[in-house]
Amino acid sequence: MIRAVLSILFLSLLLGKVWAGSKPLIVASIYPLAEIAREIGGEAVEVRLLLPPGADPHAWEPTPQDILSLKKAELLFAVGGGLEPWLDDLRKGLEIRHLFLIFPPKTGHSGHGPDPHVWLDFPRDAEISWALAQKMAQIIPDEADLFLKRGKRLQEKFLRLHRLFQETLATCRHRTVVLAGHDAFGAWEKNYGLRFCTLAGQSPEAEPTPKTLRHLIELVKQKGLKAVYYDEPSARRFAEIIAEETGAKVYYLTPAASPTREELAAGLSFWDFMSRNLKYLSLGLCCQLNIGQI
Repeated sequence: MIRAVLSILFLSLLLGKVWAGSKPLIVASIYPLAEIAREIGGEAVEVRLLLPPGADPHAWEPTPQDILSLKKAELLFAVGGGLEPWLDDLRKGLEIRHLFLIFPPKTGHSGHGPDPHVWLDFPRDAEISWALAQKMAQIIPDEADLFLKRGKRLQEKFLRLHRLFQETLATCRHRTVVLAGHDAFGAWEKNYGLRFCTLAGQSPEAEPTPKTLRHLIELVKQKGLKAVYYDEPSARRFAEIIAEETGAKVYYLTPAASPTREELAAGLSFWDFMSRNLKYLSLGLCCQLNIGQI
């Protein structure tokens, strides 16, 4: 599809260059990256999110209008590592002025490659924020001091979030998280000592099997778990099946890659989603919750 879409780019010649006085355009592939870019850029840049509300980043592809936005963008901020399947074809057919890619092109979205859900690794987010601030300062030098100052501030904010998760989850009675969804939370296993048992692999498109569902039901019973989680609305029905069989409560745990239209309309931020995640983990795993100031 990408190759077909690129054929319409000759129309961009009619648009000319971005008009004088407009703000530099930064395009982000997914919601958490757009949030990072906005916090660093503020009013000095325009940040445009490619992924529509509620869309699956593993399956979505850009529209012709998105391609034109990328043509005008000063910077494309993306994850790589196979999370955005359209990215490789687009890079072959479209000259992008500046690209900030978290994972290099050779890394793949598989069991042997890196976990592309990198935005859930808060210490890594701190590093990414500072690196992006430096990149933005380089390509938009008039705002360099502002970007670097905000990048440092965002670094500290992510590290505070990390400490809050670390301190809270260290108090949990249970450390096993049964998730009716896909395996997006590897960073929380690594950083906070949790064990996620999921219905699917890293792709939310994978269909759970009855055998896996039965295994999770037995796991909840054996460990005496008080909660079962789901990571997107379509997976809730599986969490409810497990809950009906075990008496566990059901909670929503979002990776926040693509919030719904309703969540965005409510003004929820990335920090709000993560605070809510920590609250629900604390309730379900029987932790001592102390929501501090992020």
